[in-house]
Amino acid sequence: MKKYLVGLSLWGLSVGGALAQPAPQVLPLDQAIQLALKNNKGLKLADSRTAAAQARAQEVKDRNLPQATASLAYSRYSLTGPFAFGEGSDGKPLFGIPAGSFPATIGGVTVSKEVFGGFAEKSAKLSADLLAQASKLDAQRNREELVYTVTEAYYNIVKLIRSTAVIEQNIRQFDEREREAKNLQKEGVVTANEVLKIQLQRNNLQLSRQQVEKSRQTALYNFGLLIGQPEDQPISVDTTLRNPATTLAPMSDFLTKAVQVRPEVQANNLRVQAADAQLRTVKSAMYPHLGVSAGYNYINPSARVIPEGNSFISAWNVGAGISYNIGSLYNMKGRLNTAKTAIDQATIAGQQQTDQIRSEVVTAYNNYQLALEQQTVIRTAVDQAQENYRLAESRFRNGLVGSTDLLEADSFLIQAQLNVINATVDAQLAYQRLLKASGINLN
Repeated sequence: MKKYLVGLSLWGLSVGGALAQPAPQVLPLDQAIQLALKNNKGLKLADSRTAAAQARAQEVKDRNLPQATASLAYSRYSLTGPFAFGEGSDGKPLFGIPAGSFPATIGGVTVSKEVFGGFAEKSAKLSADLLAQASKLDAQRNREELVYTVTEAYYNIVKLIRSTAVIEQNIRQFDEREREAKNLQKEGVVTANEVLKIQLQRNNLQLSRQQVEKSRQTALYNFGLLIGQPEDQPISVDTTLRNPATTLAPMSDFLTKAVQVRPEVQANNLRVQAADAQLRTVKSAMYPHLGVSAGYNYINPSARVIPEGNSFISAWNVGAGISYNIGSLYNMKGRLNTAKTAIDQATIAGQQQTDQIRSEVVTAYNNYQLALEQQTVIRTAVDQAQENYRLAESRFRNGLVGSTDLLEADSFLIQAQLNVINATVDAQLAYQRLLKASGINLN
């Protein structure tokens, strides 16, 4: 005899990765998504990376501002003692240092700005801005991944809850069958062994219900972590199963949209541009650099904070300078090759990424069409399983067949009912995967 309903296709009810937690009122899917976007720790970490990229871009802009310095120092100079060297015709030393000491206050303010640095300033700013924009797109991709993860987790919980309801309904039916079988046993229509088979089947169903229930509890807990709900707050989901759109645009439309709007593609395009800007930054060392400056200097050789007139020296200065790194004529080959290689790597990575996206879209499109076709077959199978069970039950009541045939028919019916739930949820998730692969906003 077959082992009926072993596992009840529980592998079809597996809950992928991130699943659920508890809430008092029914939590619609769109609200769950909003909670996850608000509370998810992984998303907050991605946002912090975006903020860091923006801060680096601001650092580049800050370095391009005029540089200003100011200084003020007080010193006391002690002379080395009287010292004389040689003697002139007038009897005085040709060179001498008198004894004594004097204080001096020296200060100055300087403002400088590089006017032309071989386009390094513009290129560095462009590169930093592009990388900051790419980081934003990375965060957008993380949001889309999170939306799909929440959607998948939500529907898997629905699948578990609906499957539990089917199993519980069949357990109640087996209670009734057991009473009927015992009555038929008293009438001599069935044997005690047939009654035991029904009881065994009922126990198997109870085990299956316990397994599904534990999976549901685990799923709800993980789902709560995913959307950031407190552990003591129960979650209830909407178990209504809805069929997604059954009419699709041509696959080519999804492929075209995916390579245009997927944030990964846009981010990689920006990284290629940033690498190109970085190459221009490296090349800037090969150009002359021109800078200008202005300053004010103050020297007060006395102990007075505010010296008397004509007892201190002050001067303004304005200047311009040009410099050229002669070494750039022969020592730039390695840096230039590194920058060019970075462009090639980003370009190839983008091409590889586009291929992966196209493959993802084709797979999602075909899987969704398959899910729709499977729904039609499975619904037909349910009608057939119901009719098969009706005939088997009628024959069992009339003593024409044993409980083995009845249990087998019941097994087919339960499996068909579970398959309907699985197929409906899987079709919805397949549709969501197609939208995600195409870069269409899921929320």
